[in-house]
Amino acid sequence: MHSLPLLNEKQLDLLVCYSLSSGEEMSVAIVNAFHAANIDVFEKSTRLDDWVNTDVFESIHWTSDHPLYLSTRIWGYRVVITPEEVRIYTTMDLNQRL
Repeated sequence: MHSLPLLNEKQLDLLVCYSLSSGEEMSVAIVNAFHAANIDVFEKSTRLDDWVNTDVFESIHWTSDHPLYLSTRIWGYRVVITPEEVRIYTTMDLNQRL
């Protein structure tokens, strides 16, 4: 398993910044963010659950008054998840260290 490069969003190329709707589940927001980036995840050979354990999204206390973000690779893209939004960046090279 490869570790992810250190997160420095200023050095990444943003594809989309998707704002969550009130009450929107995080797993739904992630899929919606990919759709906003014109990436059809339903045509992929894998599902979101193949990339991340989506149960963890339900166990996290997602409020904007807590400084929290998750960063991971989903469908080959760098994804940054906060209580307010999902940001997707261009395809990431796991060998590149930022």
